[in-house]
Amino acid sequence: MVEEVLPKSFEDLIKDVHEIGICGECGGCVSFCSAGDLHAIEMSESGPPHYANKDKCLHCGICYLVCPQTHILDKELNERYNYKISIGNWGKISSSRANSEEIRKNATDGGAVTAILIYLLDKNLINGAIVSKREGPFNRVPFFATTKEELIEAAGSHYDISHGVVSLEKYNSFVPTITELKTVLSSDTMNIAVVGTPCQIMSIRKMQELSILPAHIVKYTLGLFCNLNFSFDAEARKKLEAKFDFSFDNVEKLNVKENLIVQLKNNQMKYIDFKDVHEFARPACFACRDFSNVYADISFGGLGSKDGYTTAVIRTKIGEKLYNNALRDGYIQEPSELNTSVKKSEMLAKVISFGKRKYNRYKKALKERQ
Repeated sequence: MVEEVLPKSFEDLIKDVHEIGICGECGGCVSFCSAGDLHAIEMSESGPPHYANKDKCLHCGICYLVCPQTHILDKELNERYNYKISIGNWGKISSSRANSEEIRKNATDGGAVTAILIYLLDKNLINGAIVSKREGPFNRVPFFATTKEELIEAAGSHYDISHGVVSLEKYNSFVPTITELKTVLSSDTMNIAVVGTPCQIMSIRKMQELSILPAHIVKYTLGLFCNLNFSFDAEARKKLEAKFDFSFDNVEKLNVKENLIVQLKNNQMKYIDFKDVHEFARPACFACRDFSNVYADISFGGLGSKDGYTTAVIRTKIGEKLYNNALRDGYIQEPSELNTSVKKSEMLAKVISFGKRKYNRYKKALKERQ
């Protein structure tokens, strides 16, 4: 008699991902469950998703399949997106910024992502974009932006204590962006863009590979470079402030390039090596191998570009057409000195180097868990 093999369930996800501390809280599992009107699981206020109503769980296994940390479907995704270790597939690397001074003023690295999203809205190519926006001094939350003004408001990583509407007990630099998918799914004719971290974009690509809701409405994926995300509770913030001689009350902006850059309100800059903040990093980040967001249409980050500009790695035909059209129509601009093969090679080398470091960190963490 052949024993029937059942699909992995949310209980298996708890055992294989949550209990060993590598859940990235990307929200992919919850987005699928909510879009299908099952509502068996939901996001927690802090920590991994949990059962909202266990009796509604179909044990279909899809939550397990779309989780970035299970690595199921990796082979299929790697073949579809021509994956190469540490860099992924790429057709062009460039540096650009928004033409709009208003966007640049609000952005972290020149506002290229915001400018491209506004291009998509202006050309009626999307109904809106899932981004993150500031809510209180230390929190950013997922948000469905449908206007130019909302996109500009959401740009950058700013902190302003005059808008203190959220508890200061904890600051988490990771935003579960794709949980917003469940709230914007309104029709099969809707087209949206998503800005996300590697784990979030990977979860969306897995849903698209399986042709399941709600990923079919995602037409453009704009990925962010991601080395580490941090979780600072009150005690951790005190340790960080004492170690690097600054106050979170005075933080104006955070940025990530070769290191963690803290800009204070007096324009003083603190440059912090990543190895000095490992103790504050989310454990799931050490179980992630992807720095440059290899499954996105275009990947963006400050690494490799001069101040005020954004590095862009164009990966897909959709991404190439989008970037070129936004450049042609004047939404973004490239620095004149970029047009050399030497400069582009330097940029690519930095992205590959950081990608290799993160991949090796992932392999080390994987070995330690075995």
